[in-house]
Amino acid sequence: MAGKRIDDTTRQKIKEAHASGLSMRTIAREFGIGSSSVDRIVKEEGPQNGWSGKSEKKGKTERQLKIEALEKRIDALEKKILGLKARQKP
Repeated sequence: MAGKRIDDTTRQKIKEAHASGLSMRTIAREFGIGSSSVDRIVKEEGPQNGWSGKSEKKGKTERQLKIEALEKRIDALEKKILGLKARQKP
């Protein structure tokens, strides 16, 4: 049984939501469609999304960028702690 057709604008919004890190289940709820439809749309290949295959790097999600920023901050704090410990030793 075929459902209603999902327009290209909605398809693009779904792909953007997935790229930003939202789960397929959350996206499905937000757009009122099945999670299998979201999965199929995310996996689509074609000229509208500019995906050329495995060799193209995906952009980092907001979550990945936050993790990298936190890891850099942790490294800086660890270096600071080591520096303080080195000064305390006679």
